[in-house]
Amino acid sequence: MAGKVLDKKNLLELGADTPGDLLLEAVKGHAARQRRVRMALCADLGPEAITADMRKRFASIRRGRSFISRKAQ
Repeated sequence: MAGKVLDKKNLLELGADTPGDLLLEAVKGHAARQRRVRMALCADLGPEAITADMRKRFASIRRGRSFISRKAQ
């Protein structure tokens, strides 16, 4: 396996199940990564699905109570 390069061609050779499982494992516990994958999946469903997901995200940000420092950005 040391000679294998991590690229799109080699991932396609694995089939859909293995990279899918690896992706689910990678995003587990990371909300930002999960949102990004969810948005990519919504892109195939059309603009209505993306809009609904964005509205849910904006609503959760609006409900949030944590302070974001201007200096930290």
